Amino acid sequence: MTICIVSNGHGEDILASELAKQLALEHEVVALPLVGEGTAYDRAGIKKIHSQPLLPSGGFAYLGVKNLSRDVSAGLFAQLKEQKAALKGLRGVKLAVCVGDTYNLFFTSRYLKCKKVFVPTAKSNYIKAHSFLDLLIMRKNALVVFPRDEITAKDLRKRKVRAHYLGNLMMDALHPQGIHFGIDRFIGILPGTRDDAVINLKAILEVVSLLETCNSFLVAMNDDGGGKSLLNDGWVEDQDPPHFAYRVLKKGEKKVYLCRDLFADIIAKAELVIGLSGTGNEQAAGLGKPVVTFVGPGAQFTPYFARKQKKLLGDAVLFVGEGKSPKEIAEAVDRLYSDPELCRRMGQEGRKRMGAPGAARKMAELILAILKGEVVF
Repeated sequence: MTICIVSNGHGEDILASELAKQLALEHEVVALPLVGEGTAYDRAGIKKIHSQPLLPSGGFAYLGVKNLSRDVSAGLFAQLKEQKAALKGLRGVKLAVCVGDTYNLFFTSRYLKCKKVFVPTAKSNYIKAHSFLDLLIMRKNALVVFPRDEITAKDLRKRKVRAHYLGNLMMDALHPQGIHFGIDRFIGILPGTRDDAVINLKAILEVVSLLETCNSFLVAMNDDGGGKSLLNDGWVEDQDPPHFAYRVLKKGEKKVYLCRDLFADIIAKAELVIGLSGTGNEQAAGLGKPVVTFVGPGAQFTPYFARKQKKLLGDAVLFVGEGKSPKEIAEAVDRLYSDPELCRRMGQEGRKRMGAPGAARKMAELILAILKGEVVF
């Protein structure tokens, strides 16, 4: 009896792989990442039925005509055709779990005829209620829906969607390694993933160079960090990085440590976070870390996206605003870093908005009970 996991986004792949690991304890599980290669499934040991190169928008074609145009030129329609064929070619699937947005649920439902469970990670009533079209898609195709927070679940139930809040998968996807950094206080930097990371990091370094309250910064990166392109505006490279970093950039007394695969350790121990990340900012807030954001130069962290994330996380995030200079952003970070009471209140709000870990196990238990016929909707 096979379960198919379908996810549409890098962050969604990570969350879906946590649920897939729990389900795989009792059933065969296969995965279809709709955006990019789905490397999170590889790390989790989950078989993929198809994957493809990441398109230029990084899964954010909906954020602008330019992003959509670039994706179309890079082969968007060919990818959709291949994904359709992968779903239609599946045999023996008893249930599909769609993690992402309602496009995912709609697309999967068209080509894979089985029961569907939906985990909507993209929308929350903290930002905006699901649209009438979203409701139609969920009512028609989802046996049960697992929203990311109780306020959204309650609204969906009022609107005749079978919704149950069992926690937020984002908080299950954190696995610190227990790294000892040997730094008393530092600010964590989340420049995002995909092609945005390097250009976002350059923008954040402009802010860092103007800070007066902190000299140590740890960056969660997924690649080489842009090579020599970061060595401008007075930044030089330290030729003797510590064990936890693969590069260290220095400017005066300031040190910026670039680290691979240490995201969870960094946000767990940071005083606060400067983030131009989607899922990463939310997870940092969920751990009780104050998050500072501003409009970034990349494809994802647009004014629209930044405002949306601020609504989602509320007072857990300090969104400096649009059109602010690096100096103005640095002043905002300095004020927050020097105000432990404000940091504490922001941390409390972040934990409240994001919830505690344990969602993957609870969701898996209910899904398996559905398959066994122990729970009927």
